[in-house]
Amino acid sequence: MKSPAPPMNVLESLERISEYVRTSPADAPAEFVRDLAHRWKERGGHIAGKPRHSDRYLDDLLRARGTPIKSLTPKLVGRTNLKPADADVLVRLFLSHWDYIGDPNSGEITERYAPMLSGAEIEGVCRYVAEQITVAGVEVKTEVEAAIAAPATGQDTPELIEAEYRKSVALFTVGAGQAVLHDRPEGALIGFRNVLNRLWAIDRSDRQERILVWTLDLGRQDFDDPESRLRFMSVEALISRFKALRRFKESASEERWNWLSSKVAIVLHDTLSVRPDMPRLPAFDPHHVLFSAIPPRWAGTPEFFALYGTERLQQAVYTIFLAPSARSAVAGQSSQTLYDISQPCELRYFGHALLDEKGERREKGFKLTAPGRSYVEALGTVFAAAAQKLGIHKLIAELSIEGMKISPSHAVEKLRHHGFILLNLEEFLSF
Repeated sequence: MKSPAPPMNVLESLERISEYVRTSPADAPAEFVRDLAHRWKERGGHIAGKPRHSDRYLDDLLRARGTPIKSLTPKLVGRTNLKPADADVLVRLFLSHWDYIGDPNSGEITERYAPMLSGAEIEGVCRYVAEQITVAGVEVKTEVEAAIAAPATGQDTPELIEAEYRKSVALFTVGAGQAVLHDRPEGALIGFRNVLNRLWAIDRSDRQERILVWTLDLGRQDFDDPESRLRFMSVEALISRFKALRRFKESASEERWNWLSSKVAIVLHDTLSVRPDMPRLPAFDPHHVLFSAIPPRWAGTPEFFALYGTERLQQAVYTIFLAPSARSAVAGQSSQTLYDISQPCELRYFGHALLDEKGERREKGFKLTAPGRSYVEALGTVFAAAAQKLGIHKLIAELSIEGMKISPSHAVEKLRHHGFILLNLEEFLSF
């Protein structure tokens, strides 16, 4: 079900907005609103080292205008659905409060902003986005009903990761909710070690060049913000697991640590280190790396619903594999270059959660649909930057992912521009 194309005047307005937000409201209206929110937050500058345009500031600004939104933060990160009325209010505020022209040292709520568009243009865009949210809501409802009627089964996560890793040149682990899943604290270290032992065995057997990337969000680093506390503890959980691998003595622990040190890159998002003053580079949104907002193409699908339902989103962990496309892999088998990164590549996405199975909680994984080309650019940039950090430059020559050319030049600068810190394993443990 699709609404008619927007009127010409709205198309012109959307073209202007596309300079900052690449997501099309015709394809993904909720993500468009969230992308616009991210851009608006970036443009607010900082007060005492903290972003001016925080969720709290936004909530206060909405209340001052008499348009408060219930459950604002969950809606901005995709944990709760955006309603058409929510989209109207948020888009209207962002576009009418685009350029901050108030006192740069004041953290007070102010109306001193210059709009991006005229009042009539903003009205047209708001109406169109709200209509698209309505259409998308009908589609999502149908998919959720189908998911409840026919739940998916999934695969055991360790077996899934091992099988996909064999075919890949990179494994991204994205801690959108938690960095590491575990059912019992006493078994958490064992599970983490066992999965990495499997990956290490694969690398030793075929001697292919691969990298392991973890992406995590440090949050706002505010004691008064519950989500900040959860994100910080999630980062600490990953640090503790790597420390255990280094400190606990096994027959091959030193050799394994050397392997990890040469393969692991950590990408941390730190909002306190955003560099808006840097030269403008081809941009992507941080949540296309962090998956802090649920991609619209996942919301309501049977697989995503089976994983997280409506109450397990804090568990969300995704693995993403970069591998030669099926055509490239077949061609490479005859020349023993199955993992030639100069060939066209693709990304494969999986979600993981702890699910009840025969009276036990087991970590299960489900394949998810590709969320869109915006994620290709973002993850390709992370891959290029991580390979440079690890000194594996041959991985990133002429990189093409799903038809998109990824330039390794400026990859690290792009990440830094958006507040990402790129660390090797030793740097992460002392962070």
